[in-house]
Amino acid sequence: MCNQVQSVTLQTAVLMQVKEFAQNNTPFSVHDITTAIRNKTAQGELEVPEVEVQGASFRFDVRHVKVKALFDELWRTGVFDPDFTITRSPQLVNNQYFLYTPSPINGGVAVVGISVAPQAPLTAGVPVSAPSVPTASIFRPSRKEIMTRASIYLSNCAARNFRPSLKQVQSAIKRGDASTGWSCEELQNLIETDLGYTVVDNPDNVSKAQVATV
Repeated sequence: MCNQVQSVTLQTAVLMQVKEFAQNNTPFSVHDITTAIRNKTAQGELEVPEVEVQGASFRFDVRHVKVKALFDELWRTGVFDPDFTITRSPQLVNNQYFLYTPSPINGGVAVVGISVAPQAPLTAGVPVSAPSVPTASIFRPSRKEIMTRASIYLSNCAARNFRPSLKQVQSAIKRGDASTGWSCEELQNLIETDLGYTVVDNPDNVSKAQVATV
C-alpha cells in the first residue's frame, strides 16, 4: 500500500525544511532550503500545488527568489522564535551567500504544530512518505498568529497578482493537515478589520468570496 504524499504550501515547505535543519543542528543557507525542497518535490516526498507547472521537465517550479522572500518574512516576523533562534553570519560565505545557524530554545524545536520526522532512505521508483503531521491542532492559534500567517500569504498573492478565495486563505494558513479552527466568516472579519483588505462577497458560498489583493 502506497503512503500518501504530503501536499503543502510553499510557506509550509520552507517552515518544515528550516525546522529539519534546526532539529539536526545544521547551519544552512537559503539556497540549501531551496535545494532541499526541490529535491523532495522531485523525489515524490512532497507536493507544492501553488508552484505546479505544466509542460516542463519538472512538476514543481520552486524558485529561489520565492523561497528567499518567504524565509526572510518568516524570520522577520518571529515565526521561528518560540522554538529556536537563528543567527546569520556577519558576512557572505565565499562571496555568495549568508550562513544561518539555528539554536534550539528550551531543548526543543516544534514550529507551529508541524512534526517533521527524519527522512527514510529513498527506494528507487517508490515515493517516500512525507513527514508526519498532526491531524488536528491541540490549540487554536491566536488572532495575532492568524493575522501574521494571513498577512504573509496575502502579500505573496498580491505579488503574483492573484486573488485568493477565503477557502484558499483558510487552507494556506494551516500547518500541515492541522486545521486552525478558524471559519471563513472569522477570517473575513480579520482580513477586513485587521489587515485592511476588501473581501468581495460570493452569493453562493462565503468560502468562495475573494480577497481583493490586486
